[in-house]
Amino acid sequence: MYLEHFGLRELPFQLTPDPRFLYLSPGHARAKAYMEYTLWNRDSFVVVTGDVGSGKTTLIQDLVEGLDHSVVLARIHQTQLDELEFFQAVLVEFGFKPFGKGKVELLDMLNSYLVEQHRQGRHVLLIIDEAQNLTPRVLEEVRLLTGLETSEGKLINLILVGQPELRDVLNAPGMEQLNQRIRFRFHLKPLAPEDIAEYIRHRLSVAGYQGESDLFGPELMPLIERYTGGVPRLINILCDTALISAYVDQRETIDTAVMEDAIAELQWAPYHDRRRPAPKTLGEAFAEASKPPPRLIVQEDDKEQTREIPLEQDVLNIGRLPSNDLQLRDPSVSGHHAKIITIHGTSFLEDLRSTNGTYVNGERVVKCVLRDGDQITIGRNRIRYVVEQPPGGKPQPTRLAPVDPTGTEGNPG
Repeated sequence: MYLEHFGLRELPFQLTPDPRFLYLSPGHARAKAYMEYTLWNRDSFVVVTGDVGSGKTTLIQDLVEGLDHSVVLARIHQTQLDELEFFQAVLVEFGFKPFGKGKVELLDMLNSYLVEQHRQGRHVLLIIDEAQNLTPRVLEEVRLLTGLETSEGKLINLILVGQPELRDVLNAPGMEQLNQRIRFRFHLKPLAPEDIAEYIRHRLSVAGYQGESDLFGPELMPLIERYTGGVPRLINILCDTALISAYVDQRETIDTAVMEDAIAELQWAPYHDRRRPAPKTLGEAFAEASKPPPRLIVQEDDKEQTREIPLEQDVLNIGRLPSNDLQLRDPSVSGHHAKIITIHGTSFLEDLRSTNGTYVNGERVVKCVLRDGDQITIGRNRIRYVVEQPPGGKPQPTRLAPVDPTGTEGNPG
């Protein structure tokens, strides 16, 4: 949309965890150093925590892409597992089909595999994402894994990555033995005010910006810090929205007026007001707890019935492949077509460079903020974005606009 206008080669503030855009603040650099030290010295394991959007996934992706053929990697994303499911998930990552076996058999398979990899001179690395969801029983199995070793070092290195709740889990009674195995624990904090400008400048540079002056001048940094709190993901969202706003108004740089327009478009309160809301009455607290998340009403091209999908997770991936959270089997839909990111009840739609495009209310979009009632068109599929339930608390059937039988309405292909 705005690439040519600002002299950019690619979008600078995408939310995908692209290591090329990783900005190594002092905190991120230290966390990376801890992980690399733990890996190459076969020295037990490290725990990295941080708030949503703090850059944990990008940091991990950067580490993973730097691994060579001597490292065997297993990466677990789904962590709401019991002990058997946990071992099955690990073994699946190593190429096994471990289903229908008992715990003793699974442990024997894993131990034999680790010993063989060690004999061949390979490092085995297990990264567990969203580790705050692990149960105490699974964490005990993780502790036992760290005890698998030879005189030359550990048979497996572990990196646990999670949200701040992981610290509470690890500090709970009964976790003393696990804590003794942890070599490093590091918490990723938001960017310091002095790092925000460098972060923005770095991402613009990677995206190809070569302007003589900064697109986002120093006078904007206090405003950006106030509304993002230094959280990288929120900085990306705000800066991208500002670039769109400036492009629409045909402005060459981002000034305070453009940034304020972007904040108004996002309907954001100052970051610390969102983090520490004012005390609520009992009735207000109950109403907020009862408020449902935004949801999608999906009308697939080949089905008469609609289905409802609550946006309860941070990212919902949409595409033709079964690995997506919302799979659309329409051949005109790309494998990984689009995604919806939901933060604090606000949803953002991003097209993933799809072949046939993503449309909102008939207009092709690259990225946009979704509003209640917006109709999204992906291929021949219609999706309605709904923010609140209707009065009475029970969702009513949602009637969607009919699908164009030619598959061309608002979608030139």
